[in-house]
Amino acid sequence: MAFEVGDRIVAEKTGRRRRTTRAPLRPGRHGIIERILRGEPNPRYEIRWDEGTSSIYSPANGGIQLDPEYKATEQKSPAKD
Repeated sequence: MAFEVGDRIVAEKTGRRRRTTRAPLRPGRHGIIERILRGEPNPRYEIRWDEGTSSIYSPANGGIQLDPEYKATEQKSPAKD
Protein backbone atom coordinates (compact mmCIF):
# COMPACT_ATOMS: atom_id res chain seq x y z
CA MET A 1 0.00 0.00 0.00
CA ALA A 2 1.36 3.41 -0.95
CA PHE A 3 1.05 6.30 1.48
CA GLU A 4 0.98 10.04 0.91
CA VAL A 5 2.56 12.97 2.72
CA GLY A 6 0.41 13.85 5.72
CA ASP A 7 -0.98 10.34 6.25
CA ARG A 8 -1.16 9.31 9.91
CA ILE A 9 0.26 5.80 10.32
CA VAL A 10 0.97 3.09 12.87
CA ALA A 11 4.22 1.13 12.59
CA GLU A 12 4.53 -2.30 14.15
CA LYS A 13 7.36 -2.52 16.65
CA THR A 14 9.92 -5.23 16.25
CA GLY A 15 9.75 -7.79 19.02
CA ARG A 16 6.05 -7.06 19.43
CA ARG A 17 5.26 -10.60 20.52
CA ARG A 18 4.50 -11.36 24.14
CA ARG A 19 7.41 -12.10 26.38
CA THR A 20 5.18 -14.13 28.70
CA THR A 21 1.63 -15.42 28.39
CA ARG A 22 0.35 -12.69 30.72
CA ALA A 23 2.24 -9.78 29.19
CA PRO A 24 0.35 -7.59 26.70
CA LEU A 25 1.58 -6.95 23.16
CA ARG A 26 3.82 -3.94 22.80
CA PRO A 27 1.93 -1.08 21.14
CA GLY A 28 2.87 0.22 17.70
CA ARG A 29 4.47 3.61 17.02
CA HIS A 30 2.31 6.46 15.74
CA GLY A 31 3.50 9.14 13.35
CA ILE A 32 2.89 11.26 10.27
CA ILE A 33 4.58 10.84 6.91
CA GLU A 34 6.58 13.98 6.14
CA ARG A 35 8.35 13.00 2.90
CA ILE A 36 8.35 10.16 0.41
CA LEU A 37 11.97 9.39 -0.40
CA ARG A 38 11.31 6.44 -2.70
CA GLY A 39 8.08 4.99 -4.09
CA GLU A 40 6.91 1.47 -4.81
CA PRO A 41 7.97 -1.35 -4.97
CA ASN A 42 10.42 -0.68 -2.08
CA PRO A 43 9.09 2.50 -0.47
CA ARG A 44 11.03 4.66 1.93
CA TYR A 45 9.44 7.39 4.05
CA GLU A 46 10.55 10.11 6.42
CA ILE A 47 8.22 9.91 9.41
CA ARG A 48 7.76 12.36 12.28
CA TRP A 49 6.90 10.22 15.31
CA ASP A 50 4.59 11.36 18.10
CA GLU A 51 7.56 11.33 20.51
CA GLY A 52 8.98 14.28 18.55
CA THR A 53 11.72 12.42 16.68
CA SER A 54 11.86 11.72 12.97
CA SER A 55 13.43 8.85 11.08
CA ILE A 56 13.71 7.20 7.70
CA TYR A 57 11.51 4.11 7.57
CA SER A 58 11.45 1.31 4.99
CA PRO A 59 8.47 -0.90 5.82
CA ALA A 60 8.80 -4.63 5.37
CA ASN A 61 5.90 -7.05 4.98
CA GLY A 62 3.19 -4.50 5.72
CA GLY A 63 5.03 -3.02 8.71
CA ILE A 64 3.00 0.20 8.57
CA GLN A 65 -0.67 0.90 8.04
CA LEU A 66 -3.04 3.83 8.26
CA ASP A 67 -3.97 4.71 11.83
CA PRO A 68 -7.50 3.32 12.31
CA GLU A 69 -8.16 5.63 15.29
CA TYR A 70 -7.35 8.79 13.35
CA LYS A 71 -10.06 10.33 11.22
CA ALA A 72 -8.80 12.96 8.84
CA THR A 73 -11.20 15.85 8.54
CA GLU A 74 -11.10 18.14 5.59
CA GLN A 75 -11.42 21.74 6.59
CA LYS A 76 -12.79 23.73 3.74
CA SER A 77 -12.47 27.46 3.90
CA PRO A 78 -15.57 29.43 2.98
CA ALA A 79 -15.54 30.95 -0.49
CA LYS A 80 -14.79 34.63 -0.50
CA ASP A 81 -16.66 36.84 -2.91
